[in-house]
Amino acid sequence: MTAADPTISTVPDGYSSVSPWLITRDTKALFEFISVAFGAQEIDRVVGEDGTIGHAEARLGDSVVLAFDARPHWPATPSYLRVYVDDADAAFHAALSAGATTVSVLDNSAWGDRGARIQDPLGNVWWIMSHMEDVSEEEAGRRWQAPEYAAGMEYAIDSLHRHMTGQPNNPDDGPELVRTMAPIKRAAGVTAVPAGYRSVEPWIISHSTAGVLDFITAAFGAQEAFRVPMEDGSIGHAEARIGDSNVLAFDSRRDWPPTPAFLRVYVDDGDATFAAALAAGATAVTNMTEMFWGEKVGRVRDPFGNLWWIHCRVAALSEEEAYARAGQPEFIKAMEYVTSAELVVPDR
Repeated sequence: MTAADPTISTVPDGYSSVSPWLITRDTKALFEFISVAFGAQEIDRVVGEDGTIGHAEARLGDSVVLAFDARPHWPATPSYLRVYVDDADAAFHAALSAGATTVSVLDNSAWGDRGARIQDPLGNVWWIMSHMEDVSEEEAGRRWQAPEYAAGMEYAIDSLHRHMTGQPNNPDDGPELVRTMAPIKRAAGVTAVPAGYRSVEPWIISHSTAGVLDFITAAFGAQEAFRVPMEDGSIGHAEARIGDSNVLAFDSRRDWPPTPAFLRVYVDDGDATFAAALAAGATAVTNMTEMFWGEKVGRVRDPFGNLWWIHCRVAALSEEEAYARAGQPEFIKAMEYVTSAELVVPDR
């Protein structure tokens, strides 16, 4: 429930606490791709007077992804997302047929998932996964000792590094133990999305995952689930929960380009969260502002370059009520304010 009105749920029906934004040159093409590759269903799109898409939403499984067209002078801002699907092999091949390129070929993980990575035609990287079996920590630990799983992890790390540094990444050059790893049948009673997770969840890739975890804990009350330290002291994988959602994270390498994430988070008290984010080191991009559809919205850039849309519901409105408010001077001014912000820092 929200601080503004205890009768209003924090997260609107059909949405989740955290949703990723995808900012690309062509939202229409993006939605065509995710529809073919992942079976996404478009919910809405708002087209501006200049023909660009200012806001769009699509549903993938139990999740919603948000999107809008980048401004011409903005640099590329690829998103990094994990998507759970019923059949990873079918989705992988559908993605390639729809214009994606391979980042990492299909293989089976020690923890019971099968998956691959692709880059879509707009530059976003998707971890295509399907949960095939529930595996205990003890069993996963034993599997790590098997040559095929060890080779799979080494390949996953190396192939992503090659992609991030612009090196040739021919899928036929992958280890034979990985390329020949056959699909496994989903175990009885196992769901394609593992318990406690959602169909789509964002990756936050930064030079300091530890710092990101500290920030989202202070700003959004995140609860860290775990982190996996590597031999060099970096964090190879971490997860934290914000509300009903998970965010995934790992440390970037020094020679990787910046990879800011763009995320919307629903909170109980927008003003308090905004202040907490600033106190934790974020900078304000747009102040908390009430919008015509009944939410207060503010944006902050965290110390690691990620941009957060902080949303708090303050009124439960019908479509007719929201439409009527959209024409009122104070809400016209509010929309002009939030849309005038330079969300993406241009390349210097």
